[in-house]
Amino acid sequence: MHSKLDKIKLVPEGCILRNELSSSPISKIYLCDFHEMKAVIRFDHAIASKLAIERQNEINILKGINHLSLGPEILYSDSQAGIMIWKYISGTEPNFVEDEDRPYTLRDLGSCLYSLHNFQMPGHSIDVFSNSLDLYKKLIENPSDKLMLKKALALYDKLNKDGVRKVLSHNDLHRSNLLWDNKYYFLDWEYSGLNHPCFDIASLVKSFQLNQSQITELSNGYKGNKQLFHVDTLNQWIEFIYYLEEIWRLSVKNLEDLKA
Repeated sequence: MHSKLDKIKLVPEGCILRNELSSSPISKIYLCDFHEMKAVIRFDHAIASKLAIERQNEINILKGINHLSLGPEILYSDSQAGIMIWKYISGTEPNFVEDEDRPYTLRDLGSCLYSLHNFQMPGHSIDVFSNSLDLYKKLIENPSDKLMLKKALALYDKLNKDGVRKVLSHNDLHRSNLLWDNKYYFLDWEYSGLNHPCFDIASLVKSFQLNQSQITELSNGYKGNKQLFHVDTLNQWIEFIYYLEEIWRLSVKNLEDLKA
């Protein structure tokens, strides 16, 4: 596996590494200067390629939706080496406490999500979400964990039988992946691809613990599609998301155990 110092040698001249911003089992992210521009650089760990994450797919989607101005601007990428640099966004993490004075609204967030879900899937895109579910079936070995996975997949199949078409989805929308800088930006598009629209909606409801009036405000920005914002439906999707988070955690742990 390439170390950080090895990988930085693969970046063209003009990149100066600054402080670490975040670290996960999949990657490390640093602040940097790239050709005298404030930027962010991500170095993938080897485990990223083993989790059905396709960086070229992420790049294709971000470039395909560039005119929507929802994602970061890519300045440099090397999908084979697991390196991406994007322009720094100096924003704040949204907080939807009801009595807080804020410049952003849930209605605006719903409108941004609507624009994403109604954009045609960019060409040469991969169904990363389905590929990830297939991979988890192979990585989960413990009998009790397998039972949980079976319940999760059965629930997902049931929820997808409502006749709603799949759309271009972010697939990892939580508070840490949202920024506000005079508009909303969605970060970390590694799992983006086709999915039921309720997955993104329920992810936001779960992450921000939105109440009914806030869900209604979000839905108004999303053109008020009541079917997608029904509380009983969203609660079932939130149940699936809880399952998925634990399944992802177990899958990463099993891969790390194999490496050890």
